[in-house]
Amino acid sequence: MSILDHHEFIHREAALGARPADLVLSNCRMVNVLSGRIEEGASIAISGDRIVGIGDYSAAESIDVKGQFVYPGLMDAHIHLESSKLTIPECARAMNRCGTTGVVTDPHEIANVASIEGISYQLDSASGNDRMSVFFTVPSCVPAIPDPEIETFAAYMGPTKLRTFFNNPWFVVLGEMMNMPGAIYGDKKVLAKLADFHERGLPIDGHAPMLRGKELNTYVYLGIGSDHESTTREEAQEKLDRGMFVMIREGSSESNLEELLPLVNPLNASRFMFASDDLDPVDLVERGHINYAIRTAVARGLDPIRALQMASINVANYFRLPRVGAIYPGALADLVISPDLENFWPSSVIRHGRFVIRDGVEQPVARKPVTFLRSMMNVSLPPLEALAVHSDRPRKMRCIDIIEQQIVTQEGSVDANVADGRVWPNIDQNLAKLCVFERHRNSGSFGVGFIRGLGLRRGAIASSVAHDSHNIIVAGVDDESILRAASRVRDLGGGQVAVAGDAEACIPLPVAGLMSDAPFEEVVKQERAFTSFCRESLGSPLRSMAATLSFMALPVIPSLRLTDKGLVQVKAGQYPRRVGLFFD
Repeated sequence: MSILDHHEFIHREAALGARPADLVLSNCRMVNVLSGRIEEGASIAISGDRIVGIGDYSAAESIDVKGQFVYPGLMDAHIHLESSKLTIPECARAMNRCGTTGVVTDPHEIANVASIEGISYQLDSASGNDRMSVFFTVPSCVPAIPDPEIETFAAYMGPTKLRTFFNNPWFVVLGEMMNMPGAIYGDKKVLAKLADFHERGLPIDGHAPMLRGKELNTYVYLGIGSDHESTTREEAQEKLDRGMFVMIREGSSESNLEELLPLVNPLNASRFMFASDDLDPVDLVERGHINYAIRTAVARGLDPIRALQMASINVANYFRLPRVGAIYPGALADLVISPDLENFWPSSVIRHGRFVIRDGVEQPVARKPVTFLRSMMNVSLPPLEALAVHSDRPRKMRCIDIIEQQIVTQEGSVDANVADGRVWPNIDQNLAKLCVFERHRNSGSFGVGFIRGLGLRRGAIASSVAHDSHNIIVAGVDDESILRAASRVRDLGGGQVAVAGDAEACIPLPVAGLMSDAPFEEVVKQERAFTSFCRESLGSPLRSMAATLSFMALPVIPSLRLTDKGLVQVKAGQYPRRVGLFFD
């Protein structure tokens, strides 16, 4: 918007006090994330969607906030909105209640299912909501590893397709570079993607779990500026030392805040941001969003203003987002009004100068209709006998060992439970069978392995959310239940299904097999019922078995995964390789 146009003329006149502002918030304890102090008794004047001044102003409407704190709208530095199972307008409704007014989202989940059509759907959904600013990354790795020997994928986006997003101002960064080996060892197509963004001066996000030493040096040398995958303090410290911005992740399947927070100090705090990465709807509603990360960090001793900087101005600065992330004349009026700096639950939220939450009540906001993107379930399931794993003797075999609250796994070794020439799950050893069925090309391809740590004692759980190619992933203690759960996901047109005998629970996800078309309140209700069923009927003690399961097919996260092609061994900085189920 030019400073010469009519709207800017009105804003400038309001800034001068030559005409009334639209809204003044008075008696504020204004958190200034630029100067690092709280301005007591401040008044904030708003004209249209902009903050025009701090001081004594007249306005069409004046609100005394009675000494409450006012701070910038919170921002998530890295999230996949599809992981919430909610459409963007519904996700924005839930996030507003937490004080979130902006996110940087990587749409590579839906891109892996529906390519550019999926991204366009998310972009239309974002532009059709007035509750939250949605900034997009351009997905760098669709699929995560473009090797058909590793897994079957639905979509491929090379450098040419990525260039179609260059002129769209809502795409602000190259999304997480998951193909670490391709970058480090010079895959020409990967390097072309990086070069395109360098030439335009845009930031590049990283994805570098466990990457250290010379491989990390090379990764950073290529201009990759951030990482959200650190799980240990030593790993994050090395990335920080080598020049990366560190996103401290606190999501539903990944919890790194407690481990990484001690690294933050007054000298380096500007290099840290908060991110949720993947967040299920129950966590979003019950514990919160970025306000949960801030609340947790402050409870562990981080200064509240510093925590707010990590959730506002640091994000704006890293992604070079103009007019957001702080309270100053000319900034967009994205504001949170909160009674304290301990719990960070807002009483009111303003986005672009309009209340979206006022005194705890959601305000009506116009919503543009968006064409529905229906899921594709082009899947052929095998006969029951095909799932059998045969062995003529007891043998040592590989299994995926899960680590609760992390998406990294370990490569476990277990004595195969052999009877009647077959390998069976072993409930006493917490060992379940794991299957992945290709769902995009009707190829009939599927992989079989074993997983330890889910706590399954009966039945099976299946999901069409299986990062990143989103084939159907199923864990169970018997083959009949595994096939029944997989077929129910197919019949639903995508979703999550748990079965135990004749009983079942499900969450339909008809939008690309990733998201519901229902209001967030209904999805939360379904999610709670589903989790209860998994605990009570399947016997799993995990907080969210479906969330944990959804990452077990991602062949870029160490150490062992299962795709429709079989077991895949993943080591940091190296190309993944297929391995056999048995060690001998």
